[in-house]
Order: sequence, then structure tokens, then C-alpha cells
Amino acid sequence: MLVNTTPEDFLRSVDDARAERRRLKGLERSLDARPLEPWERYRALNDHYDALQDHSEQSDRKTRFALLILGSINAINLLIVARGDVVGLAHQGGPVVNAYVSFYAVLSLGLFFYAISALRPRSSGVGDMAHPALRAADGVLSQSLSDYHQAWQQAHVGQLNGEIEAMAYAVVHENAAKRRALHRVYVGLYVLVGLTAALLAVLGVMAVR
Repeated sequence: MLVNTTPEDFLRSVDDARAERRRLKGLERSLDARPLEPWERYRALNDHYDALQDHSEQSDRKTRFALLILGSINAINLLIVARGDVVGLAHQGGPVVNAYVSFYAVLSLGLFFYAISALRPRSSGVGDMAHPALRAADGVLSQSLSDYHQAWQQAHVGQLNGEIEAMAYAVVHENAAKRRALHRVYVGLYVLVGLTAALLAVLGVMAVR
């Protein structure tokens, strides 16, 4: 069955459709701008904290990889210095070699220090909270089993959210410290590679003579 539609009806339906789309967009904007419910905030904080922990683990893996590189470079330099007498390195460049070894050793120890700083465990950041800790290991270990059980019996969503916020805040600072230490380690590795390349170039020139 055909429905007769006048131009006025058609234009009115188009205007109604546009108005409905504007209304729906307004509702979407109001939903985006509304405050999170406690359980929504809990899920968002958990996701945020998990992402921060992933970043922390990635920094730890990069630090361990940097230590492998550092060990390899140190092994090459140790071999060069130990076998330097073959090309007369110890006799032809005694003071220079001693200065190189001293500078290299100090720089290498500094890189080990920064690597340890990047890997060392840090506080959870919830030690001074008003409520007993529910998730953070530092706070849990300071309680007895009965106190811990009682804390969970009286726990509420706001308390959990506050604790995860404190933990996430602490991890953000921890990750920043890790990144600074890790950056120094990799810059130092560039320097060690440059020093090793320079030493190999000197050995090559001495071998040609």
C-alpha cells in the first residue's frame, strides 16, 4: 500500500530526524562528561594500575638487557687489555692505557649503580593512609591475620579506590625514576661502545705498523 507524502511532510520528517540526532549527541556528551560511578572508577583504576605495572616490567626487562650488553662490552675490553701485550699495547701506550682502564672502570661501575637503582624495589606508597591496607604488600605485612580479616569485612569501594590511587601514584613516580636511571645506563653504553671502538681502532693502527 502506497503512502502519499507531501513535500511538507517530507521536510518535517527530515527536521525531526536531525533534531533526534542532535538530542542523541547531546546525551552522549552528557554521558562522557558525567563523573564515574564508584565501581566504574574501581575498574578504571585497576586497568590504569595494571598498565603502569606493565610499564615497570618493560623497564626491568630493558635494564636486564642493558646489563647483558654491559657485560659483553666489559668482556671485550677485558680480553683486549689482557692480550694487549701481543701487540705491544702495554709498552707503547702505558700511561694512556692506564688512564683508559681507570676511566672505563669508573664509568662501568657507575652504570652498574644506575642499573641497580632502576631494578631495586620501592615502597607501595600507602603506608600513611588512614585505613588499614587491603592490597598493598607493605601495609598488609604490618597487620595481623585477624586485623587483615577485619579490614576486609569493613572495606568499602571508596577505600579500595583510594588505596589503588595511592598505589598507582607511587608506581608513576617509581616508573619515572626507573626511566631516568635507565636513560643514564643506555647513554653510558653509547660512551662505552665509543671507547671500545676507539681502542680497537688504535689496535688496528698499531698492528699495521
